[in-house]
Amino acid sequence: MRVAFFGGTFNPIHIGHLISAIEIKEYFFIDKFVFIPTGVPPHKKNIALSAKNRYDMVALSIAGLGGFEVSDIEINSKEISYTVDTIDLLKKQYKDNELFYCIGADAFLDIDTWKGYKELLNKITFIIITRPKYSIEQIKLKYHWLKFIEARKMAKYPPRKLSAYIYYRKIDISSSQIRRRVKEHKTIRYFVPYNVEKMILEKGFYLNE
Repeated sequence: MRVAFFGGTFNPIHIGHLISAIEIKEYFFIDKFVFIPTGVPPHKKNIALSAKNRYDMVALSIAGLGGFEVSDIEINSKEISYTVDTIDLLKKQYKDNELFYCIGADAFLDIDTWKGYKELLNKITFIIITRPKYSIEQIKLKYHWLKFIEARKMAKYPPRKLSAYIYYRKIDISSSQIRRRVKEHKTIRYFVPYNVEKMILEKGFYLNE
């Protein structure tokens, strides 16, 4: 079985995340796609919204969507969430499966600041999701010893044992953009799923950031 994990703060999850996830699941023949909201992320401090609220928004966004799940593996921990440790736990849970880890190009560019990053790069195959203002060529140059392949250039069935695939995201939406729009009392309709929009507005998320 092929399993893909998508870690992030998801503060909030938005249409860009979801469309990328759906396309990656289809393009890479993923059997199960698992969102992993971070609990206490090491690189993002002072997140006003609780991990539970971020988890609930992800759960709402994928409700009824076959083959998609959300994991509480990180939000249930009171310790800082280090991806290398999470991957170790997931590899035990999904033993003998082919595993992938989805990550934005902005995060991958700085992966050398992560705990045990070289070890992490050898543990799992990455799917790098492009982001505006972040050059894929810059990533290839910085991590020149890794083997990359662009998803749009590969054969129909993805080859095995690569360091990273590069997936080109088509929709330019960011969580910070949504938080800013909420604070400015602008609509977020169609930026996030309806149930997520309803939760954000009813609970007053992001108004006081």
